[in-house]
Amino acid sequence: MRPTRRVILWLAATSHILACAVAGASTDAASAAERQRIEMIDRIAPAVVCIYDSKRRGGGSGVLIDEDGYGLTNYHVVAGMLETRRGWGGLSDGKLYPLEVLGIDPTGDVAMFRLWSADPFPFAPLGDSDSVAVGDAAIAMGNPFMLSEDYTPTVTLGVVTGVHRYQWGVGNNLVYSDCIQVDTAINPGNSGGPLFNAAGEVIGINGRISVNTRGRFNVGFGYAISINQIRRFLPTLRGGWLARHGNLQATVEDLEGVGVVFNEVMHGAPAYAAGVRVGDRVLSLDETPIRSRNQFASLMGTYPANWPVTLVVEREGQRLTMVARLEAINPKLTKPFEETADVRAAAIGIWRHVRDAVRNAARSLVSSRVVLASEGAGLGRAIAAVKPRVVKLYGLGAGSHAGYGSGVLVSRDGLVLTVYSLLLDARTVRAVTADGSRYEAEVLQRDLPRQLALLRLRRGNASGEDPREAAAPAETGPFPFFELSCDAAASDEPIAVRPGDWLIAAGNPFKVADGAEDVSITRGVFSTRTRLDARRGVRDFPYHGDVLVVDAITSNPGAPGSAVVDIEGCFLGMVGREVVSNLTHTHFNHAIPRDVLCEFLQEAASASSATVRGGAPTEPKVHSASAAPVVDYGIRMSRAGYQKALPFVERVQRDSPASRAGLRKDDLILSVNGKNVADVDEFDLRMKDPSSFEAVELLVRRERTILTIRVDQR
Repeated sequence: MRPTRRVILWLAATSHILACAVAGASTDAASAAERQRIEMIDRIAPAVVCIYDSKRRGGGSGVLIDEDGYGLTNYHVVAGMLETRRGWGGLSDGKLYPLEVLGIDPTGDVAMFRLWSADPFPFAPLGDSDSVAVGDAAIAMGNPFMLSEDYTPTVTLGVVTGVHRYQWGVGNNLVYSDCIQVDTAINPGNSGGPLFNAAGEVIGINGRISVNTRGRFNVGFGYAISINQIRRFLPTLRGGWLARHGNLQATVEDLEGVGVVFNEVMHGAPAYAAGVRVGDRVLSLDETPIRSRNQFASLMGTYPANWPVTLVVEREGQRLTMVARLEAINPKLTKPFEETADVRAAAIGIWRHVRDAVRNAARSLVSSRVVLASEGAGLGRAIAAVKPRVVKLYGLGAGSHAGYGSGVLVSRDGLVLTVYSLLLDARTVRAVTADGSRYEAEVLQRDLPRQLALLRLRRGNASGEDPREAAAPAETGPFPFFELSCDAAASDEPIAVRPGDWLIAAGNPFKVADGAEDVSITRGVFSTRTRLDARRGVRDFPYHGDVLVVDAITSNPGAPGSAVVDIEGCFLGMVGREVVSNLTHTHFNHAIPRDVLCEFLQEAASASSATVRGGAPTEPKVHSASAAPVVDYGIRMSRAGYQKALPFVERVQRDSPASRAGLRKDDLILSVNGKNVADVDEFDLRMKDPSSFEAVELLVRRERTILTIRVDQR
């Protein structure tokens, strides 16, 4: 055997041995992480409480935070128990324990209770929610849908998908300030239960979810009240008192090119007494830099009444530092709340609050955040790559059609890919980039069969906005973007992702992110690539090309147009329009593959190069499925704004085939030749089908009657 060949064989054998060793080490690490997670869940599950009222009817969940039986839950879980302040708590040992409701925080949706027993209780340690980052593991426990008849909690595992979120409440109640957003499954019955980090520490109390048309159950976005906010109220809650949040009695607004500015300051209010005046620009609140109105409201909502806060503002070029003592917000209660005023318990709560703060500070100095080497780890690179390349879009909305969405930057000079939807029919489409900058989005190209659109960002004063925002510079970019390889050779290459590989989607579902706030992240796995044929029993869908099927909840309002990347941050595709079953309301989670997007970009560039490359503006092209002539049956559809969402007949031409067949004004067309029609664009598409050139059969709703009308071309 020649020496060269021996060397090659030796290298091959060595590489095989090393590959096997690495694979074995990876398997061992995964097994160890799994065992670690199981042991951690076994350790903390006994502290989770199934909460029932005095008549043993279920209401939600809770968690014990010390051995004396003190625990946390949502205010809305115990609101119906305040008359007697009595109930029951079930633990995983199978026993029910007497429960007493102590202090309540209606504004922050938190309450404290106590279980009673002669023996010490198992409890869960409190963590540091300020150290939580997007991509961290998040574990929820509780009693969703009252499944736990033996009081053993249900466990769901996910990741943190957003931090420092703000969710508006009802009046002064149920305001979720500085909350943690997760894709961990949270459902009715989980309310009040704990959200744990990978170390088994409580980082939040679950209590709220975003919901879609499918009803009140998990659609991939849950929210937990941060434990660091709750810490500030623990002495009050433990003492049996009514907790009140603080307020400056002043409001702020976002001004493009300026920042966050006080736009209203009540005379004699805490802010006014501290020296704040209308027009002052907010630089920081308690040493936290302020980037948006939402962030300011989020931080402000975490402070109790009478808490001193430090404000740094800018006025006429000067930095001013002020200290304001917050005024109490009075929550709205249906019945008076009698405070128990347990001073001893409150004092113990203050001592424990200080002790926990010292422990957390020490822990942060000697160790980094605990992260399991599990499925959720390793997302940091992908998250950092995708967030700055996604934009939030705002436009026209009507009925079930959201007026907001997502888009993906695909060029340095501001070209944006998104889905074709109703929001693009607005007189002005607005876009907000990752740094909070606002742009007008000009529609360059529309493609109905693929349900895609191409936009360009440009500076300008959107109609109806503050004229001071027009001071923004005329130039745009350069923007961070995904560089799609759209040459013919690259377009034929399969996407380098395998079934089971992790991926994330980043976008603006439910309009959770505001201004410069980070877009929302959804984690999942790639399932398969297949051809979408959404026809039978669905709201018929024009696109019938290839899609990536993903095991991640992406079919939510605002999510279409989100970027989908792999674990390394490589662009895989874009979340498509919602595909929904008419029969079961099942939503299909999918993305349009990168190569299909490349085909669209290539056609857009060749069809209207002047528009795409920045030439003189032209009328956006609407790509049609067929170049064949369309037969005119005399049907004229409503196309104005909100009416375009549903295929209503605006008028029928006199003596036309449609008029002779009996079609009338205001008829709602449900299907054409047996194919569902969701909007006017789909109606146009159906009428361009060659099968419609001799006759069409229309399924029509007229008031409360369903009619079948056959229209012949004669």
